[in-house]
Amino acid sequence: MDGTYKKIGILDHMGWGNLGDAALQEVFIANIKKRLPDACLIAFSLNPDDTRERHNIASYPIIWSYTRCNGSDSLPAKAADLNSKLKSLLKRFNIFYALAKPIRNSVREVAHLIGSYRVVRSLDLLVLSGGGQLCELWRGPWSHPYNVFKFCVLAKLARTPVFIVGVGAGPLNHPLSKFFAKWSVRLSRYTSFRDAESQALLRALSAKTKTYVYPDPAYALDLSDYATAKPEKRSRPKVGLNPIGFCDPRRWAPREDEAIYRRYLDKLAAFSSWLLAHNYDLEVFTAEISVDRYAIEDLGKMLPKDASPNGTSRVTCTPVLNLKELLAQMATFDFVITAKFHGVIFSHLLAKPVIALSYHPKIDDLMRTVGHDRYCLDIEHFDVASLIETFELLVQNSDDLSSRFRRTAETYGNAVQAQFDNLFHPRLQE
Repeated sequence: MDGTYKKIGILDHMGWGNLGDAALQEVFIANIKKRLPDACLIAFSLNPDDTRERHNIASYPIIWSYTRCNGSDSLPAKAADLNSKLKSLLKRFNIFYALAKPIRNSVREVAHLIGSYRVVRSLDLLVLSGGGQLCELWRGPWSHPYNVFKFCVLAKLARTPVFIVGVGAGPLNHPLSKFFAKWSVRLSRYTSFRDAESQALLRALSAKTKTYVYPDPAYALDLSDYATAKPEKRSRPKVGLNPIGFCDPRRWAPREDEAIYRRYLDKLAAFSSWLLAHNYDLEVFTAEISVDRYAIEDLGKMLPKDASPNGTSRVTCTPVLNLKELLAQMATFDFVITAKFHGVIFSHLLAKPVIALSYHPKIDDLMRTVGHDRYCLDIEHFDVASLIETFELLVQNSDDLSSRFRRTAETYGNAVQAQFDNLFHPRLQE
């Protein structure tokens, strides 16, 4: 790739405690700095305060309506107070309020676009990274698809090159989502996907530009930077269980269904009881506390009284808030059960036999690609008996699986490093 990159922007829909996103940004920051040590890096995220604190780089909002870490919106205190008073006044006149709200939001969006353009224009390169960036799963076309598209357009207007690196695509069912995704790829100077299925989806949308497929960038995570602990000697093996807020009406934006959520937790509780009865210790963990918090609390209430996460039993529950703590925690597990895409990848990196409870095709694709699809179950339709049967097979084949994951992690990590060499090696920019 041509060009000398002194100031690089990294954009991802991060900032709400998803440690998979955090891992990806750690990978990009470390690998860019490794190849371009003098480069200045800035971020664009959903929560700039969190990103700034977590990654120690300057950060700007992807959207105008972001929320600060202290819970306030992005307006200064005086402006927020004035805005609140004005809103109360307008609500007394329904017609005026109905007209004022979209006008106000449009004005804010235009102001945000102007401010973002100024920042993008100052860059030598904008990198769009992260997982499902070309995906409408979370709040439809006007969320991820639109945000990626608008920054690609801003970069084009500013004559700042764009790299879309290692992203996933789909679902893309709405016509606007398809339009935004297709033109984002067309406006990008370089695009790579984390799986062949994402690449095929964009090709089907007539995104006629050359694209590439590389493993998910998280495979380039250098575990030595995190000093993960070795499993302590125990009389019983430990299982790490990662419940998520699947269909939880309080948290799960793609689909809200209380009955499905409760059935899912019932099955996890029954399986947890089976583990305890068969001489396993259990640790409940999460890679995204903002979404999983209620699920963890609800599951804890369903476990036997002598196995409550709050008791002194063989069940523990220790949610962590940063990547280093998560990897150290997972290093103590003998087996992992997770519904998170990067929970699977972290298991591969740590050579932990893992079962995936899949809520999205990206997880099925990943498990199939590494030849591990026998240990992938549909999160909505699995039953306790099938989970127990799969777990017993996992235990039986654990040594072989650990060896396979070590090879997979090394091979995939080398492939991602080669991509970074191609994109950021200074000799290739002369």
